[in-house]
Amino acid sequence: MIEMSSSKFRAVNNRLIIDKISKAAKELDFTNDIMTLVEQMIYLSRLLSMYDQPLSTTIQTIDEKAQDPSYFVATYFDTKDLDQALWVYRMVRLLARYILLSDRFSEIGDYRYALLAKGVRKSIDEFLLNVRAKHHLRYSIDYSLKQFWPFWRFEQIIKRRILRGHAFSYKEIRHFNLFKSSDASIIYAKVLDEKLPSFNENVSLVLHYNQAFLDIQDDWEDIEDDVQEDMPNLFVMAAVEDIPYHTIKNSSHERIRNIIIDGSESSRATVIRLVNEYQASVRNICIPDNLVFLKSLSVQYADTLRGMISSSVDSQI
Repeated sequence: MIEMSSSKFRAVNNRLIIDKISKAAKELDFTNDIMTLVEQMIYLSRLLSMYDQPLSTTIQTIDEKAQDPSYFVATYFDTKDLDQALWVYRMVRLLARYILLSDRFSEIGDYRYALLAKGVRKSIDEFLLNVRAKHHLRYSIDYSLKQFWPFWRFEQIIKRRILRGHAFSYKEIRHFNLFKSSDASIIYAKVLDEKLPSFNENVSLVLHYNQAFLDIQDDWEDIEDDVQEDMPNLFVMAAVEDIPYHTIKNSSHERIRNIIIDGSESSRATVIRLVNEYQASVRNICIPDNLVFLKSLSVQYADTLRGMISSSVDSQI
């Protein structure tokens, strides 16, 4: 009786959340003010997280790195079908969990993450089977996941180069960032290709650049943790041209960011150059009208990154 009551409560609560998601989706608007859309997407992201709450605290932490509701919004704008948008959201979220858990295992070698990734991989297969997805999507996702595996080997190569004091060129740093963010175009875009009438490869390109912007922001937020674990970080890779890595590594946790921002003109200039280059590239990509909000998000991401770096530099003066 208690189980039945609990089950009924969850069902009612889930229905209430879906009703709120439906209302928020209908209010989405990108025709006038991109800031309004961003605020709406932040609110929608919170609702979607409540709709698809993970049971594991570890996965909950992983999910916080993948809160981008762009795939849900793109599906809703192109189909006006809430069920389709929710399906895409859940599929992309499962794929992101698998990628991030596998990435964490590659970084620190803790088999707990490998086991969790294996469980998520099984959930992906079951989810595709339950919705009777076309065979080509199942094969496409399986192939796409295998395509991304070389990145983790590449990440370990970059780590060894950092520890040896290698000074990275602009091209090496750009390649690292674009390779890291290629999960958007290699994997997640395949889900949109299956579900969106307007999808084309140009959409995949914009998604890739947008993910690159978000990965730069993640690196900004994770500078201290990445140095502590000797993991590749865009800002650190650019900074070692001016500051030996052992100097950064041997600094106190509180001083690491100041040393990189204050002591490395290369770190600031390289990242700003990357951001400007990506924004210019996106500007020249034509995508369907239903999905053009993705280009507006690119502008917003670029402005946010430039603002973060500038304000941090100003605070050091």
